[in-house]
Amino acid sequence: MRGDFEAYLNDSFRDKNGKLDLEELLALEDEAEMEVAVIMPNTQPEPPNAELAEAIKGNPRALGCALIHPTEVDPISKINQAADTWKMKGIKLMPAVHGYNVDDEIVRPVVEAARDNGLIVSIHSGPGNCHPTRIGNVASWIPETPVIMDHMGFPDDLDSGIEAAKTNKNIYLGTTILRFHQRWGTNPDQVVPTEIKKAIDELGPEQIVFGSNTPEYRPIQVVNAIQRLELGEEAETLIFGGNLARIYGLND
Repeated sequence: MRGDFEAYLNDSFRDKNGKLDLEELLALEDEAEMEVAVIMPNTQPEPPNAELAEAIKGNPRALGCALIHPTEVDPISKINQAADTWKMKGIKLMPAVHGYNVDDEIVRPVVEAARDNGLIVSIHSGPGNCHPTRIGNVASWIPETPVIMDHMGFPDDLDSGIEAAKTNKNIYLGTTILRFHQRWGTNPDQVVPTEIKKAIDELGPEQIVFGSNTPEYRPIQVVNAIQRLELGEEAETLIFGGNLARIYGLND
C-alpha cells in the first residue's frame, strides 16, 4: 500500500465550472503509484472544509483532513462535524497562517477533541509559533494519537524536529521539504534530500511518512528524490505507505 500524507485540493484543481476536481489531483498521485492521499483544503483564514468534504465524498482513495483554526468560534464543533458529518480522518493546524502559538493552551482542547474523535493531527512546522519543540509539547498532550510534523522542522531546525520525534514516539516527520531546496535554486528533479536520510539514520524509517505537498510538487518528483537516497526496499516500503497505513488504520 502506498499513500501521500499531504495533498491540497486547492484552487488549481477547479474545473471550468469552478468546482473542485478530485480526479485531476488523483491523476498526479497515480503517476507515483499512490493508492490513497490525505486531502486538505486551501490554506486560508476561513478554511473551506465543507467544500472539500463534498468534493471527496464517497471516494475511498481520498482521506479528508479538515483545516482547523483554534482561535475561531467553537473549533470543537468543527472537529465534531469533520468526524461525524464529513467522515474525515484528520485535522491540520497551520499556526503560520492563522497566527497563534501551536502549544498555547487554547490549542489543547482542540487536539484532545481530535483524539477523542479518532482523528490524526498534522501540524505545519517552522520557526517561531510552530517550532518543532512546540509541536513536541502538543504531541505530549495526546501521546496515544499520531502527530505528523509537516516539513520535519526543516529548514529552520531539523535537529529539533528529530529531537521532538525521539522524545515523542507519536510524532512522525513528513517528507515535504523539496520546496526549500527549490528556494535555494536546486532543481527538484535533481535534488538529493539528505535531510531525510539524516532523520532516518537517527529515528529509523518507522517515524518518517511520505508527503508531496501537491500541487506545489508532483508526488512522483518527491518519490524520485527520496529514491535517490538509496534507502533500500524495507525503508521505502514503510516511508511510501506502510507507516501511513498504520497511522490511519488502513490495514484494519
